[in-house]
This record gives sequence, structure tokens and C-alpha cells, in this order.
Amino acid sequence: MKKPIRNIGIIAHIDAGKTTVSERFLYYSGKEYRMGEVHDGSAHMDWLVEEQERGITITSAATTFEWGPCVMNLIDTPGHVDFTAEVERSLRVLDGAIGVFCGVAGVQAQSETVWRQANHYKVPRIAFINKLDRVGADFYRVLDHVSDGLSCQLLALNIPVGTESEFRAVIDLVTMRQFSFDEESLGADVIESDIEPEMEETAELYRSELLEMVSDHDEGVMEKVIEGEPVPDELLRAAIRSGTIARRWVPVLAGSALGNKGIQPLLDAVVHYLPAPADLGPISARKPSNGDPISVTCSEDEPFSALLFKVQIDPHGELIYMRVYSGSLEKGKTAMNPRTGKRERINSMHRMHANSRENLDRTVAGDIVAVTGPRFSGTGDTLCDAKQQVLLEEPIFPETVISMAVEPRSSNDRDKLQEVLSRIEREDPTFRMEINKDTGQFVMSGMGELHLEVIRNRLERDFKVDANIGKPRVAYRQTVACEGSATVSIERQMGGKDHFGEATVTLAPLAEDAEELAELEWIGGPPAIAAEWVQAVEDMIRSCLSGGGDLGFPFIRVQARVQLPPIMLETTEAGLTVAAREAFQGAHKKAGDLLLEPLMSFQVTTPEEYFGSIHQDLVRRRAQIEKVDLVQELRKIAGEVPLAEVFGYTTSLRSLSQGRASISLEPIGFSTAPDNVAERFRF
Repeated sequence: MKKPIRNIGIIAHIDAGKTTVSERFLYYSGKEYRMGEVHDGSAHMDWLVEEQERGITITSAATTFEWGPCVMNLIDTPGHVDFTAEVERSLRVLDGAIGVFCGVAGVQAQSETVWRQANHYKVPRIAFINKLDRVGADFYRVLDHVSDGLSCQLLALNIPVGTESEFRAVIDLVTMRQFSFDEESLGADVIESDIEPEMEETAELYRSELLEMVSDHDEGVMEKVIEGEPVPDELLRAAIRSGTIARRWVPVLAGSALGNKGIQPLLDAVVHYLPAPADLGPISARKPSNGDPISVTCSEDEPFSALLFKVQIDPHGELIYMRVYSGSLEKGKTAMNPRTGKRERINSMHRMHANSRENLDRTVAGDIVAVTGPRFSGTGDTLCDAKQQVLLEEPIFPETVISMAVEPRSSNDRDKLQEVLSRIEREDPTFRMEINKDTGQFVMSGMGELHLEVIRNRLERDFKVDANIGKPRVAYRQTVACEGSATVSIERQMGGKDHFGEATVTLAPLAEDAEELAELEWIGGPPAIAAEWVQAVEDMIRSCLSGGGDLGFPFIRVQARVQLPPIMLETTEAGLTVAAREAFQGAHKKAGDLLLEPLMSFQVTTPEEYFGSIHQDLVRRRAQIEKVDLVQELRKIAGEVPLAEVFGYTTSLRSLSQGRASISLEPIGFSTAPDNVAERFRF
């Protein structure tokens, strides 16, 4: 009989200890015989050279191991905001997550981001308060910090014994037993004992809070509490599990991953409280034919459906990661991609362990596997049964905010560079590559300076491409100020032939929260002409939307409405496309344009003595400061600021604070730039 599955991820701010927690999972489960460490570059899950050198996670890594009765499919995600796409697509396919928080710093900037992403995908979570053996660590303070900062109901399931360097054990509030971790066996041997006398009162207090909170939502537990009877462990666990899956609360556990304490109770909590794939009920999907909503049930007996959520460039080709939501699929069989209408053959199937793989012959509902073979499918695509097609919800990725020019050092390298950049674009949904129409330069865009720096290093190290790299620059966008419309009729000779065409184009601004970056609509539906003519007009409009006008940046938050009059005998495809282009230009002139600049959410942490000068400097950079908190003699300044104003800001911040302040930045969208900024780009 197949073992129950837990599809889980680890999410946190950078340096909270995600990868260290993952490494302990692998060691204590027997998956690895050696304990990997981030600080010395030996972590199994950080397998990229770039990750080992920098000591950070850049790409999400998947692995599978067993704990107790369950098979765990684990994804370790990055903590740096530049690689937030890895978190986004991982959370889309996971059934549960572990949020790791530093026992000293508590909620940090990226903690809020990943928590918000998990809320969006409705992922049940467990919280793990880590690094409780550090100086300044305080479990109870961080408990309040997480509850207030992330607006969630926390349920403490264990509490620490001892503080800072004296942290030595945890008390399980479900069983009311104390667990310590043998240092000689690197924490592998867990020693169960009675609760230390000086901790009994605190344990009873938190046990009462636990029972009170759970009994409010579970009649069985409430009945036992009212009657003054002991609450059986299994009854309490079942009630906690039900509330966790319903996202009513977040269970919290204590520990120190680097100190090898509290990891086994965390693994037990994953088994006890996080959902199996079938526990979350049917998931919503759409019919490819008409977009009507349908549901997909996680069962092996249902028709096959899976979401492709990651493409990984491999020396031997491409690996495509896939979450199976229903049915089953065998190696060598085909599945339909409803977006492209093409059948894709699965040549091989693998269970991944970081960058190593185990061959599989079959995959079933609930599995997360990597496959080779699909040629016309990528991130966000659905593969399904050809007779019962569905479209699963795809992950949404943010717009790029920073660009960098790259040129091959010789003409011979140009084709190779273009091919490599196209491969990276397919692998990374937050990376964009385009060719500047005026200069012929390749322009690569990403989520931040670190993101592009990592790609630049990959070009040189992994793909052996010699290229000259320009300086990073802000990736602006533009929109229209108001609605504008133009009709153009052309009759001219081109290439020695007469061409005729007429088109009307209307440009209108969309709301700021519009899901579509720029949309195209046919007034009255697509005209009754040859499909290739319709496609040619659409391609021309989309080309105009991708960059043009007085500012020369791609359009977002714009709707382009197109209408063609009845087609005449003399009408030609070239005539229609030219008319559409000139009508677009005319509509744009009437609608006017607005420059949009990338906006960043920021959090600066600084000692009190530097607060005044840093605050003043941020205001000078057009920052909108939303809140200032005092946490352990440190000021935390949070707000929004245009990216252009904080380009390379880390250096300035160091000089203002003698190297003691830090900043984290996260892209949050685009806002209208002041006129004096826009004027710099008009031509």
C-alpha cells in the first residue's frame, strides 16, 4: 500500500535557517548520512556553485524522504527577494508549508512577503521559531511579533526549556512531556523525560491556552475540558489538525536547527497537522473550450491532470517539474497541453533529490516529479487527459524592474548568446530578454541587482559565453493618460505593389490592479477574414504595445481595442498591418502618455543613533514612510520608495550608519513618475 504523502515547502526571510532545517530533515530521516552545512558550502540542497559560494539559496530544490508513516516531498525555497518567483511557483503546488522565523529578529521583511504569498495560495502552515540558542533570542517575544506582524492566530505546541546558550530542550504541550536532544549523536537521539519542576507552571499555563483555543472550535475537546476529564492525545491532535488545514490557526514549535534541537518534533508536527493532497478537497480549474469553472479531485481514479511549475536547464537537456493533481501517467505515454493543443510525450520520469535523480516508471495523484520530453510546454502549463481537458490555475509572477545591456565580444558569439539567454528566459519566469531595435544590443531584465549578477555569472561560468555587460538600469513602463481613438486608411505602394487597408484603434487606461499587463480586444469580435490576417494585425498591435511612443518603454495597464471596416477587394494583409500601426500611433497621440516607475517596499533596520540621518535621507529620496517601530533598541523603518532612488543604496546606507544598518527591498508594482522624471525620457 502506498504511504501517505506530505507536499511541503520551507519559507522564510533570508538567513532565518531554511536550508539548515532542510539539512536536518535529511539527516534525521536517514536520507543523508552526513549533515550538510550552509556556512561551509556543504549543504545538499544548495547544490549550485553560486549558492555554495554565497551561502544563500537561489533556486528552489526538491527532495523526497520518509518520516514515520509518511513520504515527504520537500521544496526548500530561496529567502532573497530577487528570487521570489521560486517561492511563488513552489507555493502554488504545495499542500503545506513551514514558516521559519529567527528567534532574535522575529518577523523580517521577506517573512511578510512569503507569508502573503502563502495566504494567496491558501496554504496551511506550521511556524518554527529557530535560533533559540542565540544571544537575544526570545521565543515568547517572537510569538507575539509573528501574531501581530502577520495577523494570524498562533497555537504554541511546544515551548523551550532554557534561554539563549542555556536552551536545552522543548516541552510538548500535547503529551506534556519534555524532550531533549543528545549532543554526542548530533541531536539524533531524542531523550523523553518528565517536565523540569521549574517549568511545570509555565507548561500548564500554555497547555490551558492551547486547550481553550482548540475547544472553541471542537466539540469533542470542549466536552472533555468542561467535564474536567483528561483530553486524549489523539483527540487533541485531530482537532489541531482540522483547524490547521482550515487555516484557522498556525501551530508553532521551538528549536535551533544549527544546534540540532527541536527538529524531530517539527517533523512529527508535519505528519500530524499538515494536510495530505486529498485533505484539501477538489481544486478549481477551467475548461479550455469556454473558461467555465470545473473542479479536479485528487484521486488516482480520475482523469490525468498536472501543472508544470518549473523548467530547469540541465547539461543533458531540460527537466520540467510537475505536480500531479489527479489520475496517473506512465513513462513513454503522452498527455495533452490544452494551451497549445499539442500532445507531449513523457520520455523519462524522476524523483528528485536536489540535483540527483531516481528513475520512475509511473506517477500518481499527489506526486511531485521531474520529467523530460515536453517540447512545447513550460512554466504554468497544464498537461492532462486528451479526452477530459482542464486548465489548472497558473502561478503569477511580478514584472521585472531592472535591466542590463549585454553584448557578445565577437560576432561569432552572438547566436550563442541569444540561444543561452532564450534558455534562461524559459527557465526563469522573472527574467526577460529582448533586442534593442535601435542599438541591436541584448537587454536582459530581472528582479534586482543580485538576480542579474547571478545570471551574468552563469553566462560566464556555466555557458562559457564571453560578453560585455553594461551597468544595471531601472526598467520603466508607460501607460496612457486617457482614452484616445484614431482611424487610419492607407493606400500606397510597398515593394512595387499597391496595398490598401483601414483600421480603428482605441487606447484606454486600465485600473491599477488589472491582472492583464496590456490587453487586446476586437470590437465586435475578430473580423471574418483569413486567420493569418487577424494574427498579423494582432502581432502588429502587440509589437506597438511592447515599446513605443514618446517614452519608448513597454505599455502596461492599457487596453487596445481594434476594429476593421468591411474588407474590400483591394485590401491586403500588409495594408491592414500598416493601417493598424498608424492608427495605434494616432490613438496614442490623443491619449497622451504617463511614465510609470517601479515602486519598492522597503524596510530599513538601524540602531537608534543613526535613525535621524537615515530617515532624512529616505525622505530626500521620495520615500513614503508608513511606519517606524522600535524592536530591541533597533529602529525599523518601513514604507515605499521608487527603485531609481535607491539604486545601489546599500553603499550609502553603510556610510550613514558605519555599516550597522541594513535594508531589504521588494518590488510591489509601478506608480506614476513625476513630470521632471518623465521629461528626461521624451524624444
